[in-house]
Amino acid sequence: AIREFEEEFANYVNAKYAIACSNGTAALHLACKALGLSEGGKLVTSSITFLASANCAQFVNAETILSDVDPETFCLSIDGLEKVLKLQNIDVVIPVHFAGHSAEMNSILELKEKYGFNIIEDSCHSLGGEYKGSKVGSCDYSSLSTFSFHPVKHITTGEGGAVTTNDKKLYEKLIRFRAHG
Repeated sequence: AIREFEEEFANYVNAKYAIACSNGTAALHLACKALGLSEGGKLVTSSITFLASANCAQFVNAETILSDVDPETFCLSIDGLEKVLKLQNIDVVIPVHFAGHSAEMNSILELKEKYGFNIIEDSCHSLGGEYKGSKVGSCDYSSLSTFSFHPVKHITTGEGGAVTTNDKKLYEKLIRFRAHG
C-alpha cells in the first residue's frame, strides 16, 4: 500500500518520485541527509515555521539561520534571504510555503543560481497549492519537497510524511536512508 500511495502522491504533485516516511520532520531530516548537509554546513529557513524546518539542520550538525518573512504572505522574504546570502556561504535554503501560499520560488531559484545553494521546499502547509502553474511539490524549483500528513494537515495518514524529487540519485539515497541506511 505504501508503494501505491507513493506513486499516486508523486503523480498528484507532478513529481517523478515520492518517498513516504514517518512524519514531516523525518522528511526534512532525510532531505538534508540526501543533499549531504553536515557539520560545518549552513541552512537558512523562514522565521515563521514549525521548528522542524530549523531543527533538520541540527539533526545533521549543521547551523540554522532564520531569515525574515514577507509581511504579505508570511513566506520567506526574498530581500531578507539575499541579505543573509551576501554575508555567508549557505548550503541549503528551506522556503516554507505557509497557509496555502507558495514562497516566491522563481526569485529563490534566481538566488540559487547566483549564490549556489540547494533548495528543499517545506510544503507541509500547501499540499494542493500551485505556483505559476506548477503544483507545490513538483520540484520544478527545488531538488526536494517535503510534506506532513499529521492530523492537522490537508490529508492525514494518522501521521506520516513524504519527500518528492525528480532526481533519481536523490530518490535512491532517500529510499536507503528511510530504511536505516
